[in-house]
Order: sequence, then C-alpha cells, then structure tokens
Amino acid sequence: MTIHPLIMGDTWMEGELWNTDYGQFRRRGLVRHSVTKKLVRVRADVPDTFFSIPATTAEEHGFLACLDGKLEFRPHTTQDFSPAEYRKEVRKAYK
Repeated sequence: MTIHPLIMGDTWMEGELWNTDYGQFRRRGLVRHSVTKKLVRVRADVPDTFFSIPATTAEEHGFLACLDGKLEFRPHTTQDFSPAEYRKEVRKAYK
C-alpha cells in the first residue's frame, strides 16, 4: 500500500495511516513554526479535533494547524516538560 504525504505549499506531513493508534506520534513532517516562521521537523499524532493535530518538535510540544494553505506548528503556551515526556503523557491518556 502506498501512503502519500499531505503537501501544502512548502510544508508536508506523512499520511494519517502511519499511526495505528492515538499517542504513537509516528507521522513525520516539515512545517512552519508560528513564532519563528522557520521550517521545523515535527512528529505528529492522530488529529484530536477537526482542526488540530498534536505534535512535537525537538524542543517543544504543541499542535499543527492549517493556516493560509500551509501547515503550521503552534507551541503550547506552557512548556512544563520535554517533548518526550509530553508524548508519554498523551500515550498514557489513551490507554
């Protein structure tokens, strides 16, 4: 089976079929950061609402949204723990 990435302008993300369950964060992508406006690599999960996808970068956790036809990473306002700890908490919440 071929899984095509979602390409939006200069940003992209792997298809949702890469995740088999919530909390796996197996999808990879390259998206714009909402604060720095630079392209950042992300690990994304299954969408938790119609308009946002939980995601982490190397230093931050937050979510992906679509803005002006491009994918954008928006960090959470509080960064109390590392991205790895955030992924672990999300995984635990879905078990």
